Amino acid sequence: MRFFKRYNSTIHGNYRKAYLRCGMITGGLLTLYIMVRYMMGSPAESPEAYMSDIIMLVAVLLFTLLYRNALEEKRATLKELMLFGLGTAVVASVLYGLALWLFGYAVPAQTDLFTRTLRGEDAVASAPSHYWAAWWGFESGIKLAVLGGFGAFVAALLFRNEKSEVRSKKDKIN
Repeated sequence: MRFFKRYNSTIHGNYRKAYLRCGMITGGLLTLYIMVRYMMGSPAESPEAYMSDIIMLVAVLLFTLLYRNALEEKRATLKELMLFGLGTAVVASVLYGLALWLFGYAVPAQTDLFTRTLRGEDAVASAPSHYWAAWWGFESGIKLAVLGGFGAFVAALLFRNEKSEVRSKKDKIN
């Protein structure tokens, strides 16, 4: 456990408030993508597609850069950027999963399309549409949270510009 106590990092901003705001924007963009596709008459065949992955990754990268640039002196550690990115990804994924569940519950045709595409024709008759809507919301939220966590790690590595202070054992004794 000493490994985790060896570093002394400074948090320069209010990353919790920032990741709530950025996560809600990202989740809104993801939900908007599904809804606009449905309204255009070309519904998405899968709740987690390349486009939703791209939206998540680009949003996490851009919001991490914007967060770092909004800080005083534009200084941020890996830890702070990682916490911000993970928070953004989790908030966006939860919001997207809940919105997908509600949208699938309100529009059973969209849920049936997801189920036919990803599970086959037999799965549509096996359970009511609102059960599948809950499943697609849950599964998509989890998958996007994992992808967003990866994006947060990459963004934290790319945009950090301050190293944490390393304490040695001699410093701990005195």
